[in-house]
Amino acid sequence: MNELAAYLTNVISTDALKNASGSLIEKAGKVAEYGNAAGPAFGTIGFGYGMYTDTINNDKSVGEAYAHNLASIMAGVGATAFVSIFASVGLGTMAIGVGATIAFEFAYEVNFLGLQDGLDWAGQQFDKGWETITNWVGDVGQAMHNSWNILNPFSTA
Repeated sequence: MNELAAYLTNVISTDALKNASGSLIEKAGKVAEYGNAAGPAFGTIGFGYGMYTDTINNDKSVGEAYAHNLASIMAGVGATAFVSIFASVGLGTMAIGVGATIAFEFAYEVNFLGLQDGLDWAGQQFDKGWETITNWVGDVGQAMHNSWNILNPFSTA
């Protein structure tokens, strides 16, 4: 055992350790820098893919898919933000955000405490509101069109 310790002492110098750790810290900084740039892109791609999957494969309405995916992202972002308040931001903090998102998705799939039912209800309310707004805008547009036809001398109506 002493021979191994002597060998390691001779092979691995203090300067080599300092250089290796400095290089590792520099590379970690670059990864974090790229992560800051790529993070929003991955979130957007994930949200879009989740919307697609929910509407096409899981037979959800747009509102239901929106409620599900927004809540999923908020679970991950919220956990990451909460932990980063008390700890330095790093890979561990990001792992907690990913873990929170995975836990949320599991709870959603098994409908833990009615989570899926509640988000589906919220999504259905979103769909109803969207339908009301689009119908109202359509009615206003038709009324404006009809008003213009009354004033337009070349109108056939």
